Amino acid sequence: MPNQLRRYVITAAVWFASILPAHAQISPALVEFSVAGKIQQGLRLVEFTQETVIMGRDGWLHSLQPSSEIREISGQYEPLPATQLRNQLRSEFGRDFEVMATQHFLVVQPTGRGDRWPTMFEKSHRAFLSYMARHGVDVRDGRFPMVAIVFPDEAAMYQELRRLKIDMTRVAGVYANSSNRVITHDGGRSEATAATVRHEAAHQSAFNSSVHSRINDTPKWITEGVGQMFEPAAMGDARTSNDTRECLNRDSMSVLKKQFDLGDSNCLAESIANLVSGDAMFENDQQIETAYAVSWAMMFYLANRQTDAFAAVLNETSSRPPFIEYRRSDKVKDLQAATGCDAHELSKRIVRFLEST
Repeated sequence: MPNQLRRYVITAAVWFASILPAHAQISPALVEFSVAGKIQQGLRLVEFTQETVIMGRDGWLHSLQPSSEIREISGQYEPLPATQLRNQLRSEFGRDFEVMATQHFLVVQPTGRGDRWPTMFEKSHRAFLSYMARHGVDVRDGRFPMVAIVFPDEAAMYQELRRLKIDMTRVAGVYANSSNRVITHDGGRSEATAATVRHEAAHQSAFNSSVHSRINDTPKWITEGVGQMFEPAAMGDARTSNDTRECLNRDSMSVLKKQFDLGDSNCLAESIANLVSGDAMFENDQQIETAYAVSWAMMFYLANRQTDAFAAVLNETSSRPPFIEYRRSDKVKDLQAATGCDAHELSKRIVRFLEST
């Protein structure tokens, strides 16, 4: 159990419900604990027989073994103030880095890089909140300052990912759910790199504005569909995010045209059914590209043609109880209730929409 849980906690999303044993107990309590020799305070979220999950005051999710000393203390849980977190980040990354503050972010970057990264993260987050609010999605202020770490080059970024035991390759950036940080680098200026960073920034915005929950079982087609939606540059600007053609994810469209005969309006039905039922397509190297593209098509269609359903899907999944399994039958039923149709009809609607765009 410890290794399996840790795998989920340190990657881009945490699917706690799928791995909870029947004897896991939810017991929120303010506790004092130690990580890497440092005494911290946090909120105990859940206890397993061999593991305890705690959310620190800085937003980190910690997975501790039974031998760890965890002591309940009096008082109420309070997130770390931005000024204190900023000082912690300065200490963590040293004098070669600076910490730039915006309204919602603390951006750690190599000294002297200016305001390009802080401006990009803040602008993208504001556009994300605006888009979701306009589309009827419930958004709330996050409890923690969002942290983005910009390393000077790709090698330094991968060194940090290895330190955090995040096993990823060929990425320009990642949102690490356990630390609630976006981690990227300043060594690539291509549009593909920028799109990846916007994707990961959208994950961070979603998990910090309650569009997604960090501690419940949100289907991956929803989280990754939203990430794919915000890759185009136009989605990062509130002034252009309603221009459907400008907001097309052209990489996803290219995959769809390559993988499917879009002249057949039922062509997406099987993939839609598989994605709604579970996350297996994202775990299959032969299907993962298709999984991302179809997830984008589903969310992009709902946002533009069935806005009420788009809002219902996100509001329903974000408000589900923590640590409770989201059963396959409920996933299918909930999507049908939101959209008013099954996978075959949804495929037809999506294909017609894409052809008209």
